[in-house]
Amino acid sequence: MVQRLIVPVDGSDESWTAMKVALSLARATESSVHVVEVVFDPKDIADAQLRLEEGLQAHGPADLDVDIDVDVLLSDDSVASALDSALDDSPSSTIVMASHGRGRSAALVGSVAEDVLQRTFGPIVIVGPNVVVGDFSGPIIVTVDGSNESEAALPLAAAWAIELGVAPWVVNASGEIGGGVAGSDVIDTMYASRLARQLSSRSGHPVEFEQLHEGHPAVAIPQFAERMDASLIVASSHGRSGLSRLTVGSVTAGFVRRATCRWSW
Repeated sequence: MVQRLIVPVDGSDESWTAMKVALSLARATESSVHVVEVVFDPKDIADAQLRLEEGLQAHGPADLDVDIDVDVLLSDDSVASALDSALDDSPSSTIVMASHGRGRSAALVGSVAEDVLQRTFGPIVIVGPNVVVGDFSGPIIVTVDGSNESEAALPLAAAWAIELGVAPWVVNASGEIGGGVAGSDVIDTMYASRLARQLSSRSGHPVEFEQLHEGHPAVAIPQFAERMDASLIVASSHGRSGLSRLTVGSVTAGFVRRATCRWSW
């Protein structure tokens, strides 16, 4: 599924937090890692190259078991447009980016992340501030809420699970499918079960499911993922709320803030 992991950094230690996750994911998928910094003036290229080399010394692997290179991308538009061009040049790539940063090219959260979503259609792995780096041997959690938009993440979750050789879990924590009427818990559970059966049939691999009955999804799902020692939370950037794909919704933003595993949309 993925042959190259693109890690954008911005000169800050915060942005380099994605590097450890990328290295672990690269080992699990036998991928290479491409660390990039975007600049907007040719005069800044030399300084950016030096920052990349120093950053790689500080945050790179102690051994040489992962193929790593660094590159400065010159853009006359935005960070997101430069990353989109990098994806076009290497279609089997996935962006692995920190949810925050403080460097020259602006924080890697909010407007930059949303701009990346607007311009790209492949999976993006976001590394939140509370992530604990693991070996990606835990299950994949894919969240659904009854909307077609949320269910669009199901094939991506199956692909990640197959790539990593782990089990995918379909998890619904909306608490709204049944409309709050008697028997709604059963309806909600049947919904998650049906999606798990369909995904298993399409992927040819076993798929588990869970209905979470308590708590807001932005809290309940990260807690469930932590209990399961999950590798990834896979979610659409929008769902039942009807938010545009260009805007990171409140639930998925909550995943980034709270989850101890990585998440992908």
